[in-house]
Amino acid sequence: MVATNWDWSRDPYGRATRELYDLGELLNSSFLNPDKLDTWGWDSISNRIYTTKGLTKLINEKTIGMGTNAKGTMKNNLVPKKVEVFIWRAMKKCLPVRTELDKRRIDLHSVRCPFCDDDLESVDHSLLSCTKAVEVWNKVYGWWGLGRLPNMSLEYLLQGDVRQKCLDSGKLIWQAVIWVSTYLMWRNRNHAVFKNKCWSTPVALSEIQIKSYEWIAKRNKGMVIDWHNRFHSPSCFLV
Repeated sequence: MVATNWDWSRDPYGRATRELYDLGELLNSSFLNPDKLDTWGWDSISNRIYTTKGLTKLINEKTIGMGTNAKGTMKNNLVPKKVEVFIWRAMKKCLPVRTELDKRRIDLHSVRCPFCDDDLESVDHSLLSCTKAVEVWNKVYGWWGLGRLPNMSLEYLLQGDVRQKCLDSGKLIWQAVIWVSTYLMWRNRNHAVFKNKCWSTPVALSEIQIKSYEWIAKRNKGMVIDWHNRFHSPSCFLV
């Protein structure tokens, strides 16, 4: 047992008294072994060895629920972690759209959509039902040979359902394309709001094609993806 003898110049009071008591209890339950050297241990990991990977996993589980069955959480290893986090925020309606900022009493000139001005800017409107978003989605669906954007909720869209039977790997690739498209839509929405840079539909599709290929091909080690298939017949992944 560790002996604690305090020599105060002024006696502690208030909350410090409780903290001092807790510290004393902690020290009194500690035992020192003179035959062993002091070592650091990471209590959150079973083997008590600290690793960056272990800390990252712990943070993900505690903050966004990745690796668990938390409601609203989805995972796709074909996209960067920042895209996964963004999709989680979109599912939770935690993006700083104008209606959400207004709820937090942030003074705005307008809460209407900065692109179409036809409706209030909510998460669903910004990423799904805005005329600019619909134009981009129709191009993405047409690129994959899936026709036009069907009538669905944002949550259903982000699940990446293709409305047809296909391989699980194909579904995962299509979902990754959906996530990349959504992420880039939001990024370019911010460019329009803060930098006054408007995202044209042809440029939008081109950027989505390039980024989705770049990210998916880098992370999908088990499948060779060539540019011809990727740009001219991506629906082959759904067969």
